[in-house]
Amino acid sequence: MYLSALNDITMRNCIIFSLLIIAIFTGACNKTTLPPIDYLVDTTSIVYLNNNDSLHVPMEVRFLTGNSTEPVTLYVTNLPANVHVLHDTIKGTPSYTADFVFYATNATLGSYPVKLVAYSRSTGYKEYTLIVRVVNYNCSRLYTGTYVGQNTCSSNSYAYTSTVTASGGEALIINNLGGYGNITNTYVVMNCNNDSLRIYSQNIGNGITMEGTGYFTANKLVLNYKAFNTPGGFNDNCTAVLLK
Repeated sequence: MYLSALNDITMRNCIIFSLLIIAIFTGACNKTTLPPIDYLVDTTSIVYLNNNDSLHVPMEVRFLTGNSTEPVTLYVTNLPANVHVLHDTIKGTPSYTADFVFYATNATLGSYPVKLVAYSRSTGYKEYTLIVRVVNYNCSRLYTGTYVGQNTCSSNSYAYTSTVTASGGEALIINNLGGYGNITNTYVVMNCNNDSLRIYSQNIGNGITMEGTGYFTANKLVLNYKAFNTPGGFNDNCTAVLLK
C-alpha cells in the first residue's frame, strides 16, 4: 500500500511537471515581438532667430507604423554661442508635437548648422540638420554712419564718401550714393532676414532716377544699380561697394 501511494504521488508530480513544461513552451511559442516603430519628424529647415529674442519652433513627431506605444526622444545639439534651447530634450509617444523654445542673448549674426537628433529604442538614432539664422529685425541702426564708396561702372571707376542714416527698422537713406552729389538721397529697403537690399525706382534728386538690388554684410553695403539722367548726361550701370 505504501508503494502504491508513493507511485501515485510520483505520477501526479510527473503530470504536473509535464503540464508546466508544456505551458512554458506554449507561452514561448505564442509570445509575439512588436515591430519597430516608424515615424516622421516634420520640421523646418531654416529657423530665423532674432539675436536678442526667443522663438517657439514646434516639431511634429508623426506616428506611421509599428509599435504605437514606443516613445521617441528629440534633442538639439551644436548650438552657436549665446543661443540656447529651453528644455533641449523632449520625449513623447508619437504622434506628438515637440515645442522647442530657442532664445538668444547678444548672439552674433550669421547662419549656423544645428543638429536635431531623434532616438527610439527599436530604430536607434536619426539626425536632421537645421540652419539657425541669427538676424536683427531692426538691423538698419547697425548700418548708420559714414562710408567710403567705390563705384565700378560700365564707363569708369571712382571713389567717394556717403553718409547713411536709418529710416525705420528696415530701411536706409544713403546720401551721395554713386557720388552724384550731396543733394541726392537714395531710399534703400533692407531685408534683415536674408541680408538683401532693394532700391525701388525713384528720383534721388539732381534729376536722377535710380533702381537696383544688393546685399549687406558686416560694415559693408553692396549695390548693383542703374542710374538714368546722371549729371554727365548719360545712364550709369554700376556696382557700388560702401565700406564703413
